[in-house]
Amino acid sequence: MENMIDIVFSNPIYLAIAGILAILLIFAIIKKIIKLVFGIGVLLILYVIYLNYTGQEVPQSINEFKESVSESVEQAKDIASESLEDVKESTKKIVEKKVDEKVNEIFGD
Repeated sequence: MENMIDIVFSNPIYLAIAGILAILLIFAIIKKIIKLVFGIGVLLILYVIYLNYTGQEVPQSINEFKESVSESVEQAKDIASESLEDVKESTKKIVEKKVDEKVNEIFGD
């Protein structure tokens, strides 16, 4: 490893290539961070629009915002778990019905 570092720093062409690669890497990282910040900003704007549309109070501080988001997440979890239970139950009924049909078909009741 030290050998490669010595080779890169001893030859100006290799040093220039390494510098360009480092600049491209830093540029790509900064670009991804900017996309992330814009994405989060858009989500926050959409959340505020949703709150206004549903008539809920828009949080005025960060703590209120955290509480509001956590309440929304908890509601979504509850709804998702209820839906999952409904799906499990309906799937269970369908499977039981199909099994009964196959058993009746096989044994000829």
